[in-house]
Amino acid sequence: MKKKKMSFIICVVSVLLLLFSAVLNTMAHRRMLAESYVHAANLNTVGMVRRLDYAIGFGKPIEKFYGLELLMQNVMNLSEDILAVEVRDRQGKTAAGVGDAGRQVEQVSEGEEYRIQEDGVYSFTDFDAGQIVLRLDKEKMEKQMSAYISWLAKIILSITATILLVLVLYTLSGGREQADLHRVKVMSLVLLVGGQLVLGTFATVYDAVSYQDSVGHIAESAMHVVESDINEVLDKGMRFSELKGVDEYLENLCGDIEELSRMEMTGEGEAGGGETYLISLRDEQTPQLRVRAETNEELVRKKMVNHIVDTLIIIMVTIFVSLEMIGFVTSHLKQRSARKRGEMYFPGFRLFVFVSGIAFSLDSGFASILSRQLFDQMALPDSMSFLSGMPGTMQSLSIVMGLFGCGFFISRLGTKKTLLLGVSMGVAGYILCAAAVNLPMFIAARFVFGFCDGLVINTIRLYAASQVDAERHNKILVTYFAAINLGVCCSVVIGGLVADVSAYTAVFILGAVLGAVCLFLIGFSGFSDEKGGSRMLFTGALRELKYRRVWVFMLFLVVPIYIAPLFVEYTFPLFGDEIGFSNSLVSGCLMLNFLIIAYLTDPVSEWVNRHISARKAIVCYVFLQAAGIGQFVLFASAWSAVLALVLTSIWDCFGMVVIDSVLDDVKGTTGEKNTLLQMIFGKVGMVAGPVLVTAGLGRGAAGATGTIVVILLAGAGLYLAFNAMTGSV
Repeated sequence: MKKKKMSFIICVVSVLLLLFSAVLNTMAHRRMLAESYVHAANLNTVGMVRRLDYAIGFGKPIEKFYGLELLMQNVMNLSEDILAVEVRDRQGKTAAGVGDAGRQVEQVSEGEEYRIQEDGVYSFTDFDAGQIVLRLDKEKMEKQMSAYISWLAKIILSITATILLVLVLYTLSGGREQADLHRVKVMSLVLLVGGQLVLGTFATVYDAVSYQDSVGHIAESAMHVVESDINEVLDKGMRFSELKGVDEYLENLCGDIEELSRMEMTGEGEAGGGETYLISLRDEQTPQLRVRAETNEELVRKKMVNHIVDTLIIIMVTIFVSLEMIGFVTSHLKQRSARKRGEMYFPGFRLFVFVSGIAFSLDSGFASILSRQLFDQMALPDSMSFLSGMPGTMQSLSIVMGLFGCGFFISRLGTKKTLLLGVSMGVAGYILCAAAVNLPMFIAARFVFGFCDGLVINTIRLYAASQVDAERHNKILVTYFAAINLGVCCSVVIGGLVADVSAYTAVFILGAVLGAVCLFLIGFSGFSDEKGGSRMLFTGALRELKYRRVWVFMLFLVVPIYIAPLFVEYTFPLFGDEIGFSNSLVSGCLMLNFLIIAYLTDPVSEWVNRHISARKAIVCYVFLQAAGIGQFVLFASAWSAVLALVLTSIWDCFGMVVIDSVLDDVKGTTGEKNTLLQMIFGKVGMVAGPVLVTAGLGRGAAGATGTIVVILLAGAGLYLAFNAMTGSV
């Protein structure tokens, strides 16, 4: 390809990825601004909450609280950002309100601090007998966002200009007119990754400055609370000099505001740490007073780290997308001439798996929350709360049905059309999820959506198993595991950001759009239209259990292997919560798991396949998993948890690839049927695992993880003992 055309392609990809990165950073910054803005506004309700809790402690109901409206009006007067104050009882009914409350906005889930609507930002503050709802003017936040977007646009234009300059110099440079693909790949990676790093660095610095400003606003809000509370007492006829317990009051107030470590009254010109604020008192003898607030530096550092981790995760996601795009473009240019009709085209296959991994995992972080919200809207008794789990149950059921039926569809339609059917079900499921206005509709939508996973994942695994060439079989699995893990890694971040700054509906629509792109990419992947295979593949797979080595392998190794991922998916996040890891830090650690699998699967699995037989490798895999997870159970520390996460990721790089080849030497069996059987027993492990592991949560997350280690060791021991007695090993 000529240099000019190649430079144009790189330029277009660079601009698109910079815009993609800008969107992610904008959503993250909007979330940070909203959290800080709401938190500062909610500080104005500290005194009100204290008084309500005190009165309710004596048995006084909210409706009989004397002066409630005056109290709310005082809160509203503390900040011009507060447009309305509303008090609701435990049933969500409005007891009193001042100002223009706007629409009736409900809390989606317990612990939700705010919701952004068109007419304002609604914040929720709980007290003993109900909830305080503030309607905040979001104009101030929107102005800050406009300033951020304007600043970000200047950075993007500067980076784009630099990239254009490099590409122009490359095009005009001497040498061959044709582009050297290796040199182009290196240059593209430097430009794209470098651009993302520069943009991410500037975004991190901007976020750090914004957060420091928000801490100042929090301290300023605290001063307004002090000013209001003292003036309220002075209005009753007392003088400031007659007040007692001021220091205790400041200490208690500071205890309610975690960002501040100390507050004190100061004299004129007194030195000291922290920021000093001037407050006005309605006392002729003491018209003004200074209050010094010292920031809780430890908390600020912790939150700064969380913000930095969030930004780094976004940088990593955009870099991964950049790497995939450049890898696809250069691989396509290199291999397109050798592409044969009816054969898998690996650049297209990897891109399809990567995009599908993003598309169909966007909702993984909030689907259960939405289910609970829709259940609450039905106002059903708590005894029927099991219905909130029905969307997940029905999705799992359809995944199993897709697993059992994919062999039939492959034999009737062929691999390509089966994949088209599966992706179409995913798109249709997302559209139905977006349209669902009640729980029954959402249950039906998740049932339809589940067929996507049930058909797509299992069809690809069966396609790999049908390959006669073992090297080609391994290459398909390696490509699949690398791309799908990378796609899911990016999807969790993207879906979470979109859900935070928009409605869940937007996430479903985005998933449907990306799913529609996958329909095109299936044709670009080179899957065959050829029909074949047994029409009763599921029944034929069950017949494989007549061979002793087959059912022993499935029962004693496959089931434990599919239980082991619960450490990553379940007990690691729980342990992170136990030791105080932030959600950002937990997410960053889990991303590390996906990354290792995505980028090390190819070299690790290739080395194992060359030096170790599949039968020995799978046993080594189980014992290595047990050892890696076991050291976490033994030490139960942060470093051992992260080490276990890294080790399990490395072992997965070869274990989940060789597992399909263990029974190849068993006469009378076929790879397709053994793979299908393995997936069936894997589902058994995935169903039984949560019950077995959660039974030990009373001992803590590390203690519960010990169950996984016991199952792995017991299964491997029984497998080896059985084969030793029968002479199979």
